[in-house]
Amino acid sequence: MIFDPLRRTAAYVTKRAVRCLASFHLAVDWKIMPYCPKVHLEPENEREELMTPEREALLLKHAGRTLGDVIIMVQDTGARPEEIFRIRIENIHLGEYHIFNPHGKTKNSKRYFPISDRMVELIQRRCGDRKEGWLFPSDAKCGHLTTVAKMFRIARRKAGLPNTVVLYSARHTFGTDLQDQSKNLAVTMKAMGHSSPKTTMRYQHPEYVDVAREAINRRNAANAVGQVLVKRSSEGLRKSA
Repeated sequence: MIFDPLRRTAAYVTKRAVRCLASFHLAVDWKIMPYCPKVHLEPENEREELMTPEREALLLKHAGRTLGDVIIMVQDTGARPEEIFRIRIENIHLGEYHIFNPHGKTKNSKRYFPISDRMVELIQRRCGDRKEGWLFPSDAKCGHLTTVAKMFRIARRKAGLPNTVVLYSARHTFGTDLQDQSKNLAVTMKAMGHSSPKTTMRYQHPEYVDVAREAINRRNAANAVGQVLVKRSSEGLRKSA
């Protein structure tokens, strides 16, 4: 079979583009480049799949310690996977229950991540006696973890979950739950590191639809009572005539 370079799929092209963007960040880490060049980024595609508690439990059951920690941190901070990989211990503030993220693909990406109760033990275990360095060190030249894609695919297959469930599903779940609990689009936008409210709005449940439905139902119910009264009044007038 002859390989045709023109038949590359969208998924392949996207993967190559992501690797290209990641290489810019690595070049900055290696001090080859002074800063990451600005790249025009299209808005994030919607990811409808959620990391439900059942799915999370299945994945954690089949995931190793590293992948399990990454899943929990994405799920509980809403951070992008690459942001989790680049967390440094000196930016973790357990006493204040937050992690500062100085990196990101946009200005709004520089923000604080919340530290949930279950993340405390996870962070303490990963840090050990270290006071500085990467939270997820690796043998890579940059010194930190750069991907868990293969580990995630293996765990997902063993868990029997569909391919539509991706690591980013955990970030989508964080945004959905945060907006549902806070009812504050600005808070969700800030926590997610979005630069556009349009991106954040997909996490907003259209509660106005429920409110409008209830209002219309009350109106129609009142109108129905009114119509009954009018009908009875008309019948009474006919009888008296």
